[in-house]
Amino acid sequence: MIIRSEDRNQTLTEHLRGGDGTVDKRDYLPACMPENAKMFAEIRLEPGCSIGLHRHVGEYEIFFYKEGEIVLNDDGREVVMHPGDFSICPDGGTHGIANRTDKSAAVYAAIIKTK
Repeated sequence: MIIRSEDRNQTLTEHLRGGDGTVDKRDYLPACMPENAKMFAEIRLEPGCSIGLHRHVGEYEIFFYKEGEIVLNDDGREVVMHPGDFSICPDGGTHGIANRTDKSAAVYAAIIKTK
């Protein structure tokens, strides 16, 4: 299966999970994905944007940091992430991300169901 970047669905969401600003999410057609794949997307955060702290239950989320500097809240611990870094929020874990710089930032995100 091949999914071209121009075929992604774009969603702009204000205050995602209680975060700041508007998050730009570009989904890679979840209807075409395997049954246990809930989401695969590129998420863009402009300066000052964030996704609020939230918990994953019955699933885990993987972030691959693509562009810019992003602050990851990993179960209450803040860590600065850079392009090429990778993080996993396990089933039952909490996380959130924020762009606290003056430049755009982006991650690739995948949510996989565990149950």
